[in-house]
Amino acid sequence: MTREKVYERIQDYLDQNQPPEDFKRLEAELREANAMDEFEEYRLLDAELRALSAPKLSADFTSRVLAQLPEQVDQPNVTPLKKTSRFGGKMKQYPLLAAASIFMLLSVGSLGGYLTQEEHDLSYTNVPGIVAENGEVVVPEGVTVNQDLYVEGGNVRIEGKVNGDVMTVDGKAYTASAGNVTGEIKQIDQLFERVWYGIKRIFE
Repeated sequence: MTREKVYERIQDYLDQNQPPEDFKRLEAELREANAMDEFEEYRLLDAELRALSAPKLSADFTSRVLAQLPEQVDQPNVTPLKKTSRFGGKMKQYPLLAAASIFMLLSVGSLGGYLTQEEHDLSYTNVPGIVAENGEVVVPEGVTVNQDLYVEGGNVRIEGKVNGDVMTVDGKAYTASAGNVTGEIKQIDQLFERVWYGIKRIFE
């Protein structure tokens, strides 16, 4: 049992959210978690707090507090001015146009990231048995990958078996004579294909 769970169970017991017959089970759980000393400390603290008497307030306490509050000045026939920007008003008036504008802004921003990105770091689906070295991911002979393999920023060499698709972005896929891919091998190099693939991955 984690410490958070121990504290939660102690709090439930002290707040009387558990029936008394559950105490034996709680006690066993606390002994198992080595938390009986903490339980006793919490129980003593709870008993001391419950023994404290409620503070006594004077009869005129409420009226004294209200008297110290500043008075609200009523000004009839005065309406507060609303500041609305032209842009905010148009956004509310044409919500579809606003959504399309935001989408285009985000698309251009991500396209700019693709254009300015000169070199990708090597990233790939982490599967036991595959090796990444010198900007290349290798599925060694005798290794079977039972899922799709995704490699970005480098080449992939398949000497073993891949039960799924192989996707490379900014790289090439090479299959050795002993290598086998049961799905499709897709290579994405062009900018438009990369952007389209990125958008499809967002909505999957």
